Amino acid sequence: MEIKKFIESRKLNYKDFNKLREYSSVLALYVFLTVIFTYPVAFKIKTDIPGMAGDSFQWMRILWYTKIAIFETNLTTLTHDNLLFYPDGIESMPFPSAFNQIMYLLLSPFLELHVIYTILWLLTFIAGAFGCYLLVKYLTGNKYAAFIAGIVFAFSPYHFSRGLYFFGATTIQWIPFCALYLIKTVKEGGIKNPIIAGAFFILVAMSDLQYMVFMGIFTGLVLLYDFYRNLDLNKGFFLSTGEITKKYAAFGIVSFSGILPLTLNEIRISLSSQNFLKPDYSEILKLSNDFMSFFTPSHLHPFLGDFTLDFYSKVPSWLPEKVNFIGYAVLGLSIFAFIKLRKDPDVKFWLFSTLFFSAVSLGPVLMFNGEPLLINQGINLPLPHQILYQTIPFLDNCRTVGRFFVMATLGYAVLAGYSLSELLKHKIRKKSLVFTVISCLIILEYLCIPYPTSSADIPEFYRTIGNDNENYALLELPANTNGGYMNFAYLYYQTVHKKPLVGGYAARYPENVNNFQQNTPFIRELTYGGQYQNDIVREDLAEKGASILNKNNIRYVILHQDQLSREQMDSANNLLKKTLNTEPEVYPEDGLVVYRVQKEEEKLLHSIALKDGWYPLEDWGGTPTRWMSDNATLSIYSDEEKNATLKFQTYSFHRPRTLKIYSGKDLLYTQAINPDYVTVSAPVSLRKGENIIHFNVREGSERPCDIPELNSNDTRELSIIVQKMELL
Repeated sequence: MEIKKFIESRKLNYKDFNKLREYSSVLALYVFLTVIFTYPVAFKIKTDIPGMAGDSFQWMRILWYTKIAIFETNLTTLTHDNLLFYPDGIESMPFPSAFNQIMYLLLSPFLELHVIYTILWLLTFIAGAFGCYLLVKYLTGNKYAAFIAGIVFAFSPYHFSRGLYFFGATTIQWIPFCALYLIKTVKEGGIKNPIIAGAFFILVAMSDLQYMVFMGIFTGLVLLYDFYRNLDLNKGFFLSTGEITKKYAAFGIVSFSGILPLTLNEIRISLSSQNFLKPDYSEILKLSNDFMSFFTPSHLHPFLGDFTLDFYSKVPSWLPEKVNFIGYAVLGLSIFAFIKLRKDPDVKFWLFSTLFFSAVSLGPVLMFNGEPLLINQGINLPLPHQILYQTIPFLDNCRTVGRFFVMATLGYAVLAGYSLSELLKHKIRKKSLVFTVISCLIILEYLCIPYPTSSADIPEFYRTIGNDNENYALLELPANTNGGYMNFAYLYYQTVHKKPLVGGYAARYPENVNNFQQNTPFIRELTYGGQYQNDIVREDLAEKGASILNKNNIRYVILHQDQLSREQMDSANNLLKKTLNTEPEVYPEDGLVVYRVQKEEEKLLHSIALKDGWYPLEDWGGTPTRWMSDNATLSIYSDEEKNATLKFQTYSFHRPRTLKIYSGKDLLYTQAINPDYVTVSAPVSLRKGENIIHFNVREGSERPCDIPELNSNDTRELSIIVQKMELL
């Protein structure tokens, strides 16, 4: 008996050893293929990062910012980024890709930021391929079919294209692992599999929050398939319901316990009245897939890329989001699965899932060759996304609908695996030939060599000020004119100098994010160029500019020569030289012109900056004009306590109103304003430093579109206009 037990244990150990050897060999092959197919990324790991910079620099900053927010709380926090959009900061999503953020924290003591970024980027291919291998090996039992399926999923044009910019969307590796244990939950039952599936679901959520939503929908499809399968086995409705509830309750408990801490901030914003995470519907239309993108090779293909650019130029999306090429070899294998294997319930599930996610990735309406496909007299053909958009919680926050295709990519890989497994069963003598030919066809269609890389070099100026422990802000020009655009290199440079930036970038941002730039004299003129040379406040900016910069603790103004036109450079240089009375430092090798703001004693007699409640500047016959809603504020800075007069011209919208002017809670002045021009001269008592002045219109504001006789489409809430403001 003891001898028998010993023999059995040896057999088990030998089986485990074989499995380990198999997995090690497969992983080694995927590492090799990753190095080759992403060439020259691995060979430039010390100097470059994969992709086209841009958003990649933003993602590198996200990794770095996590560590700063956790360990240097005097500078900023996880939920409010004080290092961008200085001095107010911006509400931030703390965990857009928590897995990568945690990995950076663990590796940062040993490796540089750009090296860690590249390693994690390469890992998405290796682990993604291996996860799909395990899934298809479990489904088919064929390791050759599984190996090719891993290539289809991990080295898909979808993955390569998103890898150019979008690190979160590139992190696809945990999706097949989660799918594997969900399928095991269906086939094997028990509690262990749904718990492990829940753990991998958390990793999917920690990769990209949109992928969490997509994986959640996939889980719903698996649950329905499991229920259908139980009924098909004649288990009965109530028994099936009980088993399903038990298994997926375990999955749900594990999943929600992990994802809730990651998403609390996003849930709070989404449920608020000011949900700035929700994109405009036009963005969802723009970032949906074009039907022809499924059949058009990637623009990165070394031989076919130039021929596909004409098609991609017609598609109204960002270039990396346009690529969703299935590949004709993979498409052929998927069709083979439909013809030969569609009676298999498992294959039937993967066919439905793949088609479903392909259809959803097309967005609300069908786009064909860059144009909406009409079914009758200008009516768009509606698609399944419209139903999901109205029913799935938080799906309305998902802007890049085309990324649903990542789940379809997994489906095509699985279907290819099923077909290859079937083919190899009947072509035993030619197994190597079939394997080689199909592998080569898929690789040839998916090829993206050489893969673009971008320099990770940082100008020496930023390293120099990084050694300065003082805390002050930088103003970089050209600056962003809204929260959705900034040169991403500025964000990357911040990982070295750690100084707050005036302006910044955020994929989603509240409307008032640029208030400081738009409403602060001199800062506004530098940021917006000639657009705001004359605002409603009348001031000599050249006389007060240095004091305004000092007051706001802005130490350097940095001009990027290669990004400014000659006219913009001349305008900024003239204004800064006249204001700061100094010559800049020039760094020709980096294209930088740097003005240092010298510290000075406060000599700013007064300065007026608009704060909240003002609408954008308008030109009324050469007179700068702004509307306000029922409440608006401005900041008056004074170097001493004094009495002054705030003078401006105004009139009321549509009917008479009453304007009240406050300093804090103290009422300073009241005046009736008619729908005709009137000059207001309001006495104000100023204390030394900043004074917040509040304008309140007692009768409130109105929307022009709500007044029939105006026949207007203007939806703004208007009360009075203000022009020609000055402090006397």
